[in-house]
Amino acid sequence: MKPLTVHDRFCLLVALAAFSLFFAQAACAGGPSITTGLGYKPMVQQLCAAYAQQTGTHPTEMYSGNIGQIIEQARAGSGVSIIVSEKASLQESGLPFAEFHPLGEAVLVLAWRKGLHLASPQDLSKPEFAKIGYPDAKAAIYGRAAVAFMKGNNLLEPLKDKLSMLSTVPQVFSYLVSGDLDAAFVNEAVARKQGDGVGGWMEVHEGYTPLLLVAGVVAGQENNADVRAFLQFLTTPEAQRILAGNGLRPAHAAK
Repeated sequence: MKPLTVHDRFCLLVALAAFSLFFAQAACAGGPSITTGLGYKPMVQQLCAAYAQQTGTHPTEMYSGNIGQIIEQARAGSGVSIIVSEKASLQESGLPFAEFHPLGEAVLVLAWRKGLHLASPQDLSKPEFAKIGYPDAKAAIYGRAAVAFMKGNNLLEPLKDKLSMLSTVPQVFSYLVSGDLDAAFVNEAVARKQGDGVGGWMEVHEGYTPLLLVAGVVAGQENNADVRAFLQFLTTPEAQRILAGNGLRPAHAAK
């Protein structure tokens, strides 16, 4: 056998590299497809990264906008297998789900821009709070919670001329950080992660139905081995640490 030339060795290395890459990709393929509203995108990204590190299987992450848009895309056949959102919203969406895996209870947050301070939600009636934002009340769970909270606390009518409804939690928060809003209703996850950009924030617990966050398994996907594996991962200490770090509290009622 003739010894390999430099060119032959180079070609062999390239072939081996391509061969290894193919099997590395194949090993990572076939994971569950997961989505959530943009307000919880960072949390789901963390969960997917931790799952991939533990298992070597990379979930397919699908993000677009608010949960209403995601539901419509799923209804149109996007192929998503797990949707992370608030349980009641998923149940009322009309999209069939096989099961709901509880993740925890989420909390509505009222934040204010730098240079201002809120001692209580009633302070929103003060002149310095001229622009108040909240997410889309028809398509975003925190928008509905914000409206319910303001109604329940007799704030909605007095504040109506100050209110601006935007699309998603991240959009609302970005307007707050830029100073285009004086106060805003968002979720605790974004307040925890980016709270340095605002003057402060407070949790508001009453006046709205508890927000029970779940991983909803789209009907027809419940027997998928990758879906079952990801749901099992959600019970691990690492997944629970990520959920708690994003502001979720244990909520057995989510089951």
